[in-house]
Amino acid sequence: MIAQGGLVSSKVQVPDEQWRRRARRTLLGCDWLGPEVVLTPLRSIHTALARGGTECDGWWRTSLLGDAAVVHVPQGTAAKDIVFALPQTTRVTFVGLAGGLRNQPIGTTVDLGSAFIASVAVVGQSAVLADLSVHSRRSHPAKPLGPAGVAATVGCLADSTLLHHQLAGVADCVDMESAHLLAAAALAGHQMRCLLVISDHNRDGDVFTSTPEHIAAAIDDLCQSIQEDLTGGQ
Repeated sequence: MIAQGGLVSSKVQVPDEQWRRRARRTLLGCDWLGPEVVLTPLRSIHTALARGGTECDGWWRTSLLGDAAVVHVPQGTAAKDIVFALPQTTRVTFVGLAGGLRNQPIGTTVDLGSAFIASVAVVGQSAVLADLSVHSRRSHPAKPLGPAGVAATVGCLADSTLLHHQLAGVADCVDMESAHLLAAAALAGHQMRCLLVISDHNRDGDVFTSTPEHIAAAIDDLCQSIQEDLTGGQ
């Protein structure tokens, strides 16, 4: 990439420890150094998992439960910041929603094996996949909560709809975070797992008509399993 003043490197690097410490204190509200963190952009997931925890006063709502932290992160690529900020060898679980591409029942949980970044290029009047950068799951010792799958990660909900037919041939579901988080975890040396609940079928904007009631039971079951994983069944 060429920018004013010269060459800008496109190589991604992990920020230094001073940046990471400041990021932890600001985003989480504390210099948390625990071994386990759960990230979710879903308020209902955070509320369920954070019950009984100690709240921290950071930019992102964070609750501490013993050695674990539960963080309500923003949607999209900004969630990578906390992955880069965490201390080394942290076990990270991301819990989010996804549009299904295989007609999975609403409420199905997909335990990702890999994800790829699907950006959009327009050729003539057709949208095509411009990037298929694949990122695999980092080792994460936890019991499986659903079938392994592949996610296509897009920049916005409009892209997911625009690319539905192309994505249906190469992925099980579509989301906005997983590939970015898996890539960040690989760079930072963390164990990473992405669990996605199918909320809609990614057709004709039905993501906007999906209601919490449709996936409430699946969210409850998923939260219970994660709680058991965090507490060792206690």
